Amino acid sequence: IRTLAASGIKNFRKMLAANEAQTPLRRNVTIDEVGNAGAFLCSDLASGISGEIMYVDGGFNTTAMGSMEE
Repeated sequence: IRTLAASGIKNFRKMLAANEAQTPLRRNVTIDEVGNAGAFLCSDLASGISGEIMYVDGGFNTTAMGSMEE
């Protein structure tokens, strides 16, 4: 996710591009999408959910990460 902290990571733009290319949705998730998932989990709509892992990664968790070309 593109954040101020992430901007300090070497080759972060290349990492984002590689993630985008390998993710089933072919795009990177946004800060808002992560926040929306958190808001849902804190809402009454999620009152029956416990011990669940919710991936907000555009489907990346279903794939194996390939290598990033230098």
